[in-house]
Amino acid sequence: MSAREGQLGAVRRLVDADTGEAIPYAPYAFSGEHIQVDKARVEAITESKEFTPSQKYMVLWWIGVSPQGMAPLRATGADIAKKVGMTADAVGKINRKLLKRRILIERGRIGNYRLYRISPYIAFHGTGIEQREAIKTCNPPDIPGFDNSIPTRWEAQ
Repeated sequence: MSAREGQLGAVRRLVDADTGEAIPYAPYAFSGEHIQVDKARVEAITESKEFTPSQKYMVLWWIGVSPQGMAPLRATGADIAKKVGMTADAVGKINRKLLKRRILIERGRIGNYRLYRISPYIAFHGTGIEQREAIKTCNPPDIPGFDNSIPTRWEAQ
């Protein structure tokens, strides 16, 4: 095994079934798991004047920490506040706004505390088929400046 393979994992060899030609493939060179993100929705959130910089930061944080599939993040507001350097009250207020806009979705409760994750319309860790099933469970986010009425490529087909 080469030093490069050791860093990035083994490079797979795929073959085109019709031509028999090799198709180059290698895993992403990220430090760990990665996620699919709707760049247009994230751009609309970051450019919107409706969200504060702290709210935009929390959207990015939720994209990074939301578990695979539709599982919620199992953390309290106090836990989150410690990680992001905010007060639990500030985190709660931001999460409620993001929930109201359906940027976050509620996926369970522990006692009175709601468990959230990022909307599968914005980011998803899973296959395309799993993401399409996931979006059937919630409504699209309400993002100022983003036109939900324009069908996306896969919806138009």
